[in-house]
Amino acid sequence: MARLDMPEVLGELFAGIVLGPFALGSLQIGDQPLVAFNEHVLAFAEIGAILILFVAGLEVGFAQFRALGSQSLVIGACGVLVPFLLGLYITLVVPLPPTDLPGALIVAAALTATSIAITMRTLGELGVLNSIEGRLMINAAVIDDVLGLIVLSIVISIITTGATPSPAETVWVLLRTLGLWLVLLLSVVYIGSRLVSFSRKWVARGTIEIAATALCFGSAALSAAIGLHPIVGAFCAGMAIAESKVLPPVREYIEKVSLVFSPIFFAVIGARLNLWGLTPMSFYGMLLILAIAIASKVVGCGIPAALATRSSRIGTRVGVGMISRGEVGLIIAGIGLTAGAINQDVYAQIVGMAVITTIVTPILLRRSFQRPSIMARLRGFLKRAIIIARSNRS
Repeated sequence: MARLDMPEVLGELFAGIVLGPFALGSLQIGDQPLVAFNEHVLAFAEIGAILILFVAGLEVGFAQFRALGSQSLVIGACGVLVPFLLGLYITLVVPLPPTDLPGALIVAAALTATSIAITMRTLGELGVLNSIEGRLMINAAVIDDVLGLIVLSIVISIITTGATPSPAETVWVLLRTLGLWLVLLLSVVYIGSRLVSFSRKWVARGTIEIAATALCFGSAALSAAIGLHPIVGAFCAGMAIAESKVLPPVREYIEKVSLVFSPIFFAVIGARLNLWGLTPMSFYGMLLILAIAIASKVVGCGIPAALATRSSRIGTRVGVGMISRGEVGLIIAGIGLTAGAINQDVYAQIVGMAVITTIVTPILLRRSFQRPSIMARLRGFLKRAIIIARSNRS
């Protein structure tokens, strides 16, 4: 892919598709498949996801996050509300699977997710990770994940109990989750950074790297313990070190470790795609969900970003960068399948949507920085939408 002037991560995704258990990986060797998903493979992939977000946090200090906090909050909130409401409405109206409420709720919840790992990798390859677009995408994606987990918890509650929570219960879940996230963020930034900086005083070789690794995975474990995704804690740990004096050795060390684990994470995402398991109706359903996934993020995140920065170009890039669903969408699909809210057909649709958006995002994001004609037309659409929004507001 690098030879073709394409994002390198696409090579890892396609490698997973070709070598996965639904393609060459299904070849039998001694009554055993060549490649199979088991707890060891998934554990390596989870480590890769944690390290990817830790590296992203190293590029975004807490001061930068705080400076763009209000803008990122609006973008992240719209990036959850627009896909959820649009996905829920269309999947209930269009006569394609799923047509029942539990299945539509899971699909809508999966559409709220944003996988910042693929976007962060592409921004790093383009050298624009510290641009205003890059910082807005990363910050908004973290907020998006937190709000998406709130939506998922409410959806699972509706499916398991059969009753819609009251507005008071919904507000309580929202405030509780946001509060836990803020406590985790402040604790890791103000306490964790001091612990890692203190490790410089030890003479033994590698103490800084060991302390940084412990902070990364400790924060991820703490995040999981309080009900958030582990990558949220890893991102907080990266931000804690981003503005410390130990940043250079930690960055050099962790990027080398990521060379081992990050490709496994992206390959596992690609390996989950099983197009052969889709029926014709399910295939059309996947295309519908894919169209909603792309349009809802471009509109839901792109327009608020363009309004906040007064730049349709930045709005286009942010909207395109938030398209990828990746591992978060897969997690939501797995929860829905386990809860009995969706069947294997709908699960395959969501997995196909998550993998295809993960493939499409780096291509569109790179082109958005190269200013091709399609992106110019997309910016024109955003400009018209901004004019309409301003006129309605006035």
